[in-house]
Amino acid sequence: MLLSFESVNREGNELEPEGSDRRRGLRIRQHRPIKVYEPTACRFIGGQTEDVSVTGLRITMPRSAPLREGSTLAVHVGIDEGGIPLANRRDMMPARVVWVDRGRDPMSRAISAGIEWTATIAAHADAA
Repeated sequence: MLLSFESVNREGNELEPEGSDRRRGLRIRQHRPIKVYEPTACRFIGGQTEDVSVTGLRITMPRSAPLREGSTLAVHVGIDEGGIPLANRRDMMPARVVWVDRGRDPMSRAISAGIEWTATIAAHADAA
C-alpha cells in the first residue's frame, strides 16, 4: 500500500476540508517525494506531493516537466520524508493529468498539477 491515512493523521498533518475543489474525497496536506514516469519523454521526473486523496494527488514538479492535461503517467509516492528509495516503474500506479498550473511567474522553478488515479489505490493494493 502506498500511503496509510492513519499514519498520516498520527504525524499531525493537517486535514483539508472539501471546498470548491472537484475532488470527491477527503484531502490530506502531505509532502512526500514522488517519482513520475512520463512516457512521451521516456524519462523519470522527481517531484513532491502537496496533498493526497484516495482519488488523486496535487503535485509540484520542475518547470521543465512535460506535463499536459489529459496525458497519462506512472507515479510512485515515497513512504516517508526520510528518503526511502522510490519504486521502479513496475511498482508505479497509472494516473491521468487533470490540470496543470505553470504559474504567472516565469522565473518560478516549479509547476503544480492535479492528477487522478486511473486505477483505485484499493484495487492496486488488492492486486499486490
